[in-house]
Amino acid sequence: MSFEIINFVPKEANEELLESYFDFAETTFMEIYPTDPLVPRVLHLKLLLITRTGEKVIRKLARSSKSGEIIGRLYLMIITEENTGFKENKHSVEIHINVLNDLRYKSIVQEFLIEAIKELQCYEYVTTVDTCSYLERDWAFWEGLGAKMALEGAQNRLFMEDIDWSMIKEWRHGGHELAKKEQVDLFSFERCPEEIILEYTTTYSEIIRLMPLGEFDYIPEPTTPFTRREKEENHKKTDHKWYTLATREKNGEISGLTEILYTESSPHKVEQMLTGVKPEYRGRGLGKWLKAEMMVFIKNEFPEIEFISTGNADMNAPMISINDRMGFKRVLTEKCYIIKLEKLKKLMSININKEK
Repeated sequence: MSFEIINFVPKEANEELLESYFDFAETTFMEIYPTDPLVPRVLHLKLLLITRTGEKVIRKLARSSKSGEIIGRLYLMIITEENTGFKENKHSVEIHINVLNDLRYKSIVQEFLIEAIKELQCYEYVTTVDTCSYLERDWAFWEGLGAKMALEGAQNRLFMEDIDWSMIKEWRHGGHELAKKEQVDLFSFERCPEEIILEYTTTYSEIIRLMPLGEFDYIPEPTTPFTRREKEENHKKTDHKWYTLATREKNGEISGLTEILYTESSPHKVEQMLTGVKPEYRGRGLGKWLKAEMMVFIKNEFPEIEFISTGNADMNAPMISINDRMGFKRVLTEKCYIIKLEKLKKLMSININKEK
């Protein structure tokens, strides 16, 4: 199939290109989520326009020379010096490639990889390519290149109609008893209070770094007051509500947290984000208490939702155990791969030579 590769800068794209892009994005979305409502295009555009300090995003599209329709997209995310995790993670570039299922898959993907390699020549510190996908054909492609599977996980969903509210009540009771016995307080917020933001972001960074990352050779970037405020503003721009519940110990330390995202543009679901407890405060039911209290909050605040969605690495046994007892079910498997950029360059060079 004849196609051309074009740059895609959402804020500069005309209406015709945006509509063609959304047509493509919705087709690929429905392949993964065939029963879910589409993301409203107004919200989708807002998400495309979001930027983060310390991240350079490059997007390219494959456009059919015959019909003009978009048939593929390339997404690159490169870490820059402003990123709080630049020193630890500068070597890694995140790549996502999507093409329509009924096309000659490998030729378009390989062309995108060649384009990606050209773009990365400006970033000499990048040595490793990371990618994740829910699609088996993507797994087969990356494995065919010799990429190493770094992490396997799942998207899990808990439908409100399946919740065992008697168990949730029991977990809440255990939390309330712990609160009385050991003087543990529960607090909540949307916008992190200024007086605790340094303390909270430090704790958040500690907890998120406890997440298992398999064979990935990067470390979650530290959350700082600046990055917290930036994320809050970005969620506000995309009409997302970001709710947090956290626990504070008798000694004054924040010991655990759980958080969710919700937007009225997708009123059928809530996204469960990070949940974690610092190691020294585990074994007392804090995780279950936080989850239970958040479940009651969701039920009261968003009675119209159908399910709660969350992602977990398969090796995250403690969180999987809690989620299983809550009734979360695996709906999608995600596999993540890593491959050295030098290896990819050699492979693409071979392909180019063969074409010539």
